[in-house]
Amino acid sequence: MGYYTGNAADAAAVITAIVNSCVAEGWDWTDSVLSHTPSGATYPISAKFSSATVTGVAPVRLWIKNSLDAWCPYYVTMCVPVKSVSVTYPVVYHIFVFDAEVFAVVNYSDKYQWLAFGQSDQPGLGGGGNWMAATMGHLNSSSPDYPDGGVCLAITQLGLTHSYDRVICPALGWSNKGRTTNTTADWQLVTNFWMDSGLESSDFHHPWMYTAGALGSQDTGQPGNRWVVPLLLTQPNNFNNEGVLLPIKVFQWRPSYKSSQVLQVQNARQLRVTNYASGELIQLGTDQWMVFPWYRKNSAEPDAGNLKDHTGTFGWAIKYEAA
Repeated sequence: MGYYTGNAADAAAVITAIVNSCVAEGWDWTDSVLSHTPSGATYPISAKFSSATVTGVAPVRLWIKNSLDAWCPYYVTMCVPVKSVSVTYPVVYHIFVFDAEVFAVVNYSDKYQWLAFGQSDQPGLGGGGNWMAATMGHLNSSSPDYPDGGVCLAITQLGLTHSYDRVICPALGWSNKGRTTNTTADWQLVTNFWMDSGLESSDFHHPWMYTAGALGSQDTGQPGNRWVVPLLLTQPNNFNNEGVLLPIKVFQWRPSYKSSQVLQVQNARQLRVTNYASGELIQLGTDQWMVFPWYRKNSAEPDAGNLKDHTGTFGWAIKYEAA
């Protein structure tokens, strides 16, 4: 599929670039809805966007549909994870379009924002598998707890990666908490991953969080990235100081404290970016992968933590297929 890059003067221009890139790769753009049915899939991926100002910032917002042709009532957002701070335009955008996944990353100064959407190929899902993710969740302007503490992205031997106390975990599949209080307005903000897995015990738009808050009390949240913590803690390796490309997987809590894998991202990997420059290409066999920090790289504090304005040396790499 395709890789597209260029400059965007504002959020609307970023959306235009995403749409044009997808259309160039065979996606359909009708009535302001971007759609495509992946090869062999039953359901299409459908996405819509907005650049309208929310809480004083002009973000790129994304919604997806489920297998019942209904829009998720909440969105994810490509924006700065600090209150009332806007992305500084113009930005450089990097857009990666595949048959079942789309990734968009924007860069200004040393900061990066991203959004992604696609369809899971995980067998056994009850839903259509459509998913969306971004730097941040739903910017509810009425919430008194709009995240103003910055970034929380940390790992320990116990795999305690989480988002809490008005902070954001701007990594795909990392957050293990989707709210800070029982108010609907609050948990929307930090829920930066939504999926039609069909495994929820309530309706399709049940958020990926420990407790459903206003939507019920089902324990159907996202357990974070505990499975990969030991591997991330050993990077970069001592042999050649390289980071290892590791899968990005998302699990869902199930009854009796069990969990089910609902997604393994096909065209992106996670790694330590310690010895990689942002935008650098990693060559693995015939494949190339473009490296980015999750938000902002800080080699002086590689393990990041809570209430930060950076994501340490944690990052990801997206498969690069230039024309």
